[in-house]
Amino acid sequence: MALMKVVTDGASDIPFDVTRELDIEVVPLSARIDDRLYRIGIDISEDQVYDLLFNGHDRVEIVKPTATTFEQLYRSLLGRYDYVFSIHLSHRLGTILSEAQAGRSRLPASNTRIEIIDSKLVGMGLGSIAIAAARAIRDGHTPAEVSELIGQTIRHTHTAFFVDTMEYLEQSGLLTFSSSLIGSMQRIKPLMILDEGEIVPYERTRTRAKAIEGLFTFVEDFPHVEDVIIHYATTPEDVEKLLEKLDPIFPRDRVQVSRMGPAIASRLGPGAMAVTVFEGFDEE
Repeated sequence: MALMKVVTDGASDIPFDVTRELDIEVVPLSARIDDRLYRIGIDISEDQVYDLLFNGHDRVEIVKPTATTFEQLYRSLLGRYDYVFSIHLSHRLGTILSEAQAGRSRLPASNTRIEIIDSKLVGMGLGSIAIAAARAIRDGHTPAEVSELIGQTIRHTHTAFFVDTMEYLEQSGLLTFSSSLIGSMQRIKPLMILDEGEIVPYERTRTRAKAIEGLFTFVEDFPHVEDVIIHYATTPEDVEKLLEKLDPIFPRDRVQVSRMGPAIASRLGPGAMAVTVFEGFDEE
């Protein structure tokens, strides 16, 4: 039986106990604070980074892992695993994927197959792909089956979100639509989605209450829903509002709730909220 390993990055927001249970390797992101680098979740907690990000500390930068970091990790996996599935943040939202590809390109030819995968997602949307792959490995699936499962799960996983202010997104450089459209969105709470990993406008909502209603409608519009994840940055009280709306169509005890990690929160800003839907696979 082929030995397989799942690798992802710190933008996946997977809880530590889950990574340990499923033996998922998470390459951490770092925070540069006053010219010192701290690995998030190792040298500094997410809570500490949050506090610095949103309480007036203007010298905090979230730093991606480098190609060298990935090269060293992949080298350590050579000879121990036959297949490595390295699943990462959408390439449209950052350069982690390209760093992973650069790290792999430095490796000599070997018997280990390292597959670099663009999840086209972020946060626990990305995390859910890594978790699905790790569970498939645990359950004895073949490398080809795991690879196919990853691709199908990505295609059937969808994310919508809103932000409290466009300021953080605009500064992030992640928006590809026109400056005039961005300007028109400044005084509203627009709903946006990830389309093939790219942020695109979805619905114009003018208040926070309407934006939360928009997240509910996004879920409701799917004819079948297998899993739901609610992501929040700094407003856990709004999670309950969305759970109440979802309860008639999807049991609240099956909804996963995840606080956005610092990497996402720093791009979306305080008050951001999102929902991810896995619609299941088409019936054959």
